[in-house]
Amino acid sequence: MAAFNGGIHIPTISIFEMSELEKTIVLELRLPKIITAILVGISLSIAGHLYQLLLSNPLAEPSLLGVSSLCSLFIILGAAVFTYYNLKYDVFFLFLFGCIGSAFALFSVFKIAKRLGNYSGSSLILSGICITTMASAVISWIIYYSNNEQLRQFSMWMLGSFEHVNYSLLCLVGIFVVIITTYIVSTRHHLDLIYLGDKNARLYGLNTLKCRRNNLILASILTACAVTLGGMITFIGLLVPHATRLIFGHSNKRLVPLLIVNGAMIMLFIEWLSRTLTIYQLPISLITTCIGGPIFLGVLFSNFKNRAGYA
Repeated sequence: MAAFNGGIHIPTISIFEMSELEKTIVLELRLPKIITAILVGISLSIAGHLYQLLLSNPLAEPSLLGVSSLCSLFIILGAAVFTYYNLKYDVFFLFLFGCIGSAFALFSVFKIAKRLGNYSGSSLILSGICITTMASAVISWIIYYSNNEQLRQFSMWMLGSFEHVNYSLLCLVGIFVVIITTYIVSTRHHLDLIYLGDKNARLYGLNTLKCRRNNLILASILTACAVTLGGMITFIGLLVPHATRLIFGHSNKRLVPLLIVNGAMIMLFIEWLSRTLTIYQLPISLITTCIGGPIFLGVLFSNFKNRAGYA
């Protein structure tokens, strides 16, 4: 239904009798955005859940850890270098730059947290804020020196936009999302063992260090997938995992498949809102921030309340 609703309403009764204009609107403009919303929702939801579980931090989320910001910076730098030297590049290279940026962000967060003396939740979040601030400064500098058209594209993409997607990019990123998600679903019992604690997990024969490392790498690649498709979309990686756990519990056997469904549905709803609230397409992050900000505060207060209760 989302493909037929927007600034121009197309009656669903005409699905098999659409004019050429209606076919263009549905197949070339709206359908790619719908597929993008599904892939981005799945990627951010699974990545957010993995970060929260593996880092033992309920506030961990790609945008809060600096992963999204540095991923965006590497993609923009890659596009800028190719453009500056008038080189032709495939979307694969932008995705590759995004993966490198995500991995580098995670590495940097752990290095900064180590210098702070521990890997506590507050240290990781503070490290992520440092990474985000520095990456945002460089991105702002690049945008400032861009021409008007590049400025608009960069600005809209940074606020969360599905405008630039095409089927070749969707196929490339979709393959990675499907493969990684399938792997995580098939090994989700390992996540339940991690949830019990490393000591108990090792008693069951699980190599906890390898499991954490592999899943953190996969979470970073999923973040790169989401950023490549939609730019900086905040709070989905925080909102969906917490809402799903609150309703359905912590068992990953049930939780991971539900995260896939809920992430896709919520992102589809937000994408639909961005097209229908006004006559202009609203940035995705404008909506997710309005929804996610209060929820983030709720999780933050709940976390501190629980700590005070154990003190």
